[in-house]
Amino acid sequence: MRLWRLLAIAALLLWLSWGIQWSKVVQALASLNPHGLLLTLASVGISDLAIAYRWYYLSHFRHSFQASLEATMLAFVLNIFAPAKLGDLVKIYHIHKQEEHPIPELTAIFLLERLLDLLVLGWIALASLSFTRLLTTPLLPLIAAIAPLLLLFPQIQRILHSLAPSKLRPFIDGLFHKLQERSTLLGGLLITLALWGLYYWNNWLFFTYATPFNLTPFQIFLASTLAFVVSAIPVTPGGIGTFQAAFVFVLGQYGVSKEEALAASLILQLLYLIPAILFTLYLLVRKGSHELHLPS
Repeated sequence: MRLWRLLAIAALLLWLSWGIQWSKVVQALASLNPHGLLLTLASVGISDLAIAYRWYYLSHFRHSFQASLEATMLAFVLNIFAPAKLGDLVKIYHIHKQEEHPIPELTAIFLLERLLDLLVLGWIALASLSFTRLLTTPLLPLIAAIAPLLLLFPQIQRILHSLAPSKLRPFIDGLFHKLQERSTLLGGLLITLALWGLYYWNNWLFFTYATPFNLTPFQIFLASTLAFVVSAIPVTPGGIGTFQAAFVFVLGQYGVSKEEALAASLILQLLYLIPAILFTLYLLVRKGSHELHLPS
């Protein structure tokens, strides 16, 4: 791991733990509403199904939804340990081994997913900036909102093709082919918008029904946006730490103590992981590790 990343993680952990009274963190955990937690968990499960369906849709239904779901859940679990969400690459490997789909085509779907997420998150961040400058400088969300659109222009595609190493050109050409399928691109964008709506719905359910905080939907939206943006930055595996820091910072502006915000954000991130962990354990029991096609 690079030195800058180690220093960033150390600084993040130091800031999160500075002045924390751990007894209050325990009290905050105990104050969470079990019914709200279960409601959020069920909603997270639905959003996981939506993520799997998006991959299934972008593949033109050429492999089974079960393979998409398995690959999605395995990727979530591996992202707990892998930096920069590299665990998502297991989707390509698993479906290739499971159903013998060509790797360039699967890689194109993977890249298109990332571009759609970047595009929508950039739009959301820009919308947040229209209300407040609390979140970030305009440059990053502006780039995120505009850069993917540049790939729609054939001139940009030709430039990138000529600049890419020969080994990468099949993957880049596959992505450009996907971008030319305008009906698929539009459908994928609509699914991605719905998917991000589910993410915000999950967080609204959690903070409204599982915590004692009196937060407005707008406050939850701002806190969630910062958490999603900083979690996308490849600093820590699975965004652990950056996710919590975002909520501690924003919720602190609305009168939530550091201990309460830390406890809540830890549990919220855990709720996002539980369905994937349980599903992966089920696959291990049912199929065994040798049939999951995990890269060695």
